[in-house]
Order: sequence, then C-alpha cells, then structure tokens
Amino acid sequence: MTTLILLVLLAGLFVSASRQASRLDVSQRMERFSHGLDRFLLFVPLLGAAVFAVLFLFVLKGRLYERLCHAELVLALWLYAARFYWMLISFFKHKRILALSIIGMFASAPMAIVLTPLDRYVDLLHSFMGPASVLPGAVLLAFFYAEAFLRLRKNGKRG
Repeated sequence: MTTLILLVLLAGLFVSASRQASRLDVSQRMERFSHGLDRFLLFVPLLGAAVFAVLFLFVLKGRLYERLCHAELVLALWLYAARFYWMLISFFKHKRILALSIIGMFASAPMAIVLTPLDRYVDLLHSFMGPASVLPGAVLLAFFYAEAFLRLRKNGKRG
C-alpha cells in the first residue's frame, strides 16, 4: 500500500513539474543536448519492448504477467528519473522546477532500484494488487506520454 501511495505522489510531482516547465523555454546553453535527450526518451520504450520480447521468448520462462507488469513499472520509473533530469538541466535557472526535479530524481530512481528485483516487486505491489498491478505502470506511462505529446504540440505551434 505504501508503494502505491508513493507512486501516486510521484505522478503528482511529475505532473506539477511538467506543467511548470511547459510555460518556460529551455535554457539556450542546454538546448541542443536537451532536445536530443528529449527525443531519445520518447523512443526508449520501443527499445525496451524489443529487448524484453527477446528475453521473454528465449530466456525468461514463467510468471509472464508478473514480469510484464514489473517491466512496465520499472521502465516508467526510470523514464521519470530521466525526465526529471531533463527538467533539471533544461530549466536549472528556475528554482522551483530545479527543486521539484531534484526531489523527483531522488524519489523515482531509488524506487526503480528498490522495485527492480522481481520478488521484491511481487512482495510490495503485485501481491497487494493482483491482476490490477498493471495499472500503476500504465498510469505513469500515460502521464509521461501525455506530457511529452503536449510539449511536442506546443513546440510545433511555436516553431
């Protein structure tokens, strides 16, 4: 239950930081690197899906649903850590976003590390939620991509 509450708080922090960042322009000094990292983060799940497809077909046997839910959630947490890092380097002159980004990085990365062993994930979340354990990762990814596509749309109108 505590893990679920922490995930909800992390999602709220992400939405808050993203909304504040959407009103600002990326620091001129970091624009090139920031743009590349931003684009890379959009395609990481495709790379992850390819890797996991190979792993699920040839290496990992059994507990498929648990493994899929686990992979989805841990991927979402690492994407959040990377997006908070992106916000940190892109908007480092804005103290509020800087603070939210640091908090977000130091919340999402340790959560991803703690939940990375499958058995610990099962103990902390899957055993509590059962078949609904796919929802936390799906919701986190939905927020991540909603924010990304809103930013892309904003940048498309501007430029």
